[in-house]
Amino acid sequence: TIRSAYSDLASDPKFDKLFRTEANCEILELFLNSEDEKCVVVPQNIKIIEAVPNRLPKVKCLCISKGTEKLTEANVSSETSIYEIGASPPFGNLELKSKNSSLVVVSNHTNQLNWGDLTSREITGNLHSYLSSMSIVCGQVSAETRLPTPPLDGEHGALSETHNRIALLEGTLLTWKKQIKNVLQQDPEAQ
Repeated sequence: TIRSAYSDLASDPKFDKLFRTEANCEILELFLNSEDEKCVVVPQNIKIIEAVPNRLPKVKCLCISKGTEKLTEANVSSETSIYEIGASPPFGNLELKSKNSSLVVVSNHTNQLNWGDLTSREITGNLHSYLSSMSIVCGQVSAETRLPTPPLDGEHGALSETHNRIALLEGTLLTWKKQIKNVLQQDPEAQ
């Protein structure tokens, strides 16, 4: 996984020498076997860090987190999450992770059946509201006005019932109205 994330470095014959240092081996051993260590960060210089740093580097980093106390060969693929942090703005990373992981879990039909109709509808609605807010914040951070769109048919968590779709579209239009109103009220001289 680390090789594929840093394919430009992995082809270098020095990769194994950079990666298989004593410090890296100790940190990985601790991560794999300790209940306290929940994640490691692998920056582009391949010097593994035990926890997410207070300040994200400006270069791409690979973050590996685990969902169990101890990893084994049998559970390593199902109990680890691997994602990229650092190179893009932090809110962009959060938005991407939310869409690619949380939305998938919440939209899973099997999960929705286990939760029941009312709970499932509320969780899905709250997640879509959160994703819309996150999209707006990402736009504000990059000095853009983003108009979040509701999920379309066939997308994760798209609502198929007509009255639910109408309510979702009404909510989206109200959000757009507020955003457009805020942009129009801004004083161009203040910027």
